[in-house]
Amino acid sequence: MSDDAGKSSTLHVHRFAQVGKGDRLRLDPASTRNVFVVSAEDQSDLIRLTPAFEQSGEICVGSQRIAYRIAEVASASDLQSLQYLEQFHYKTAILSDEGTDEAPTATASVGGRKAILLLQFKVGISWHAAAYVDIQMPLLMVKPRHELFANAFRHPDRPVRWEQWDQHAMRENVNLIARIARVVVSPEYRGLGLARTMLEAAKTFCKTRWHIAGRRPLFLEIMAEMLHYIDFVSTSGFVRVGNTEGNVARVSRDLLSMKKGYGISSGIMSLQKKYLTQLQDFCKTTNRDFEEVVARLEEVLQTEDPSSHLSPEEWLAFRKVIRFPIPYYLCPLDDYAEQYLREHAPASPKLRRNRFKINSQAIAVTGIRVTSDLQISQSKPVRLIMDCFGLSADRIQQRIIGPLDVKASAGNIIFISGSSGSGKSLLLRALDHEGSYRSNHLKFQRSVSRTYSAGWLKCLPSEVCIFEYFAEKYSVSRSLSALSQVGLSEATAFIRPFDMLSKGQQYRAMLADLLLRDDEVWLLDEFCADLDPLTARVVAHNFRRHVMAAGRIAIVAAANHGHYLDALRPSKIIALRAGDAPRLVTYREYQDEFLAQAG
Repeated sequence: MSDDAGKSSTLHVHRFAQVGKGDRLRLDPASTRNVFVVSAEDQSDLIRLTPAFEQSGEICVGSQRIAYRIAEVASASDLQSLQYLEQFHYKTAILSDEGTDEAPTATASVGGRKAILLLQFKVGISWHAAAYVDIQMPLLMVKPRHELFANAFRHPDRPVRWEQWDQHAMRENVNLIARIARVVVSPEYRGLGLARTMLEAAKTFCKTRWHIAGRRPLFLEIMAEMLHYIDFVSTSGFVRVGNTEGNVARVSRDLLSMKKGYGISSGIMSLQKKYLTQLQDFCKTTNRDFEEVVARLEEVLQTEDPSSHLSPEEWLAFRKVIRFPIPYYLCPLDDYAEQYLREHAPASPKLRRNRFKINSQAIAVTGIRVTSDLQISQSKPVRLIMDCFGLSADRIQQRIIGPLDVKASAGNIIFISGSSGSGKSLLLRALDHEGSYRSNHLKFQRSVSRTYSAGWLKCLPSEVCIFEYFAEKYSVSRSLSALSQVGLSEATAFIRPFDMLSKGQQYRAMLADLLLRDDEVWLLDEFCADLDPLTARVVAHNFRRHVMAAGRIAIVAAANHGHYLDALRPSKIIALRAGDAPRLVTYREYQDEFLAQAG
């Protein structure tokens, strides 16, 4: 950099620092750590450059408070954390026809300025990468933005105005928009609301740090196909402006024009050139005529569901050249931008967040008894044991559970605790009054105030891709919503069979299936038994939220539960002990009496 006298010096800043050629800097004479970019619109407005952006907070999971920090990527270890997280974004996951072992690619960029904010959790004495948000310069041509900005804009406090969004206005003002290119959350921490945390951090960063040539942004934009099904941005102040244009209406015409040798310019047309090459490769591989393939593409694009009319090979080839319209959202970054959006953004129907049947009924199951009645075998080995221990009876009759009454209202969780053999699983079966479980040696007695449907947490088909299972059994939109709500939203997980998912992903998939089945009462045995302590806490935290939101009654059993019970926070606990009467206590009583003793 050079001072007013032309003297040059070197200033070292972090990797993604918001500074570029021509920016005017101001250094704090009291501290060389404080460096600012002088606003091009107001010389008294200083945009902080260093120290790097950082903010901190806590996420509560039950009674545990996990500290986090969000900061710009500024060190080699930050870059390693970013590379770790990138593998969880669907566009950098390895999806190869040849099964290569290539490393994931770096975050995609349209070029120009970008900023990456990294969220890390403090676990013990270490910081673990949990999420990141990638902020980039805006795309040049976006139809819903163009239509919105056709309305005159006259900022009262800044020299920003246009009467119409023509080429001149766009060239002068498009960089007053910053773009969320990616929000990525580690699967380990899905379901804790980190996407919203990252969006809020991005808004703060853009208001205080982002600039192009010394001009602060007025809007923050995001567009994503997933927003068709899951609106994870409106709660952070984003407003749906419309859908991008895509290329469905013109892709066939463009491909034929380019095939005839029409000139290719930059921007969208250069992308179409890539599509042309890909489709020509498909024609060559399949020995099909190019015009015939384009006609086939045109035909299926007229249908409501193009993928259902294509062979797998055609779909793979055509999907590379089709860009469907996707939702486009804008977030205002100052009061006037907010007013402008409120006045001119078209009204859009909001996605229903809860797509599931809500239950509001209570249940009462009284006089629960489970007894065993076993006719002792008279085989030689059995007679030998009876003789050794001095036993003479010909049958064993035993009361295993009861008498016990279980009453619960919608939105509540009852937890069944007890060591192995105390009867937890049998009590769950007794509460499934319409269940198909039968035994020649066990007798179940109970009286129910009203019939209800009970759904068990169960494994999914092991060799069917997860989303194929969900989409065929339920609808696409309901499936995506349920999977997202339980914290399973990785594209690579959707296209894997159940037995290739991690234990945590399998558990989330089973919970989504339970949520979609609309049973009034959920029965879960050995809850979170296969999960590590942190994942168990996250799953328990989200499970409680789903029970309350959907108005379900959940009855959960587990022997090992001390590491997550505060995140589940059941309303009642049934404490079982072999040979003793069951005890019904509140969560607070159980904490004071049982968990304190265990600790």
